[in-house]
Amino acid sequence: MAKPQVEDGYTPIANEILESLARISLSPNQWQVLLCIIRKTYGFHKKVDYIANFQIGAATGLCKAVVSRCLKGLSDMQIITRNSKHIGFQKDWEKWGKLAELSTLEKLAEPSTLDTKLAEPSTFKKLAVQSTELAVQSTKVSSCAVTQNIKETIQKKEGSINNFINSNTLISGQSIEKVIRIVRGEVSGVPEKRRQYFAGELERLGIGLSKRGGRGK
Repeated sequence: MAKPQVEDGYTPIANEILESLARISLSPNQWQVLLCIIRKTYGFHKKVDYIANFQIGAATGLCKAVVSRCLKGLSDMQIITRNSKHIGFQKDWEKWGKLAELSTLEKLAEPSTLDTKLAEPSTFKKLAVQSTELAVQSTKVSSCAVTQNIKETIQKKEGSINNFINSNTLISGQSIEKVIRIVRGEVSGVPEKRRQYFAGELERLGIGLSKRGGRGK
């Protein structure tokens, strides 16, 4: 019976990397090759090492052709770095293939300064007051026909502002369901600070969580 012990050697790897690896989809062969690379680099306290294809083949039992395809695939996804036979593990998981796309989407979902400013009630009031003042001034200096054209322009601008707000506000439409799932802990990989922020936004808007999930007032 095998009795592996830490005292006989171990490969130090950060928990954040393991958690990120758990979220990415690789083929069985790619997993074998990746684990071999981590063992031959991190296992020897190295970031990069000279690793020939036959070495990976000997460690994994894969033929050279399969090893070559796996290395290309891992390199294309930027999970490993390659400079000829010098191979290393890319620990910056935000650069990994689909995880990079997910990270970008999460950043886009984060409210920007403009979104936050537009979401403030005072901003709507100021826009309404400015629009009214503009209409009054236009009436004084314009004919009825010109005034009508100006009012239509104002309405179009206000409509554009509302459409922008509706499409960019953090909690709206289907996106609120995603926010609720994040707050309830159903979406993995979301930092605790981000989850607390979303929970605060739900509370600010008066949106509560029912026992079975979903939203309610």
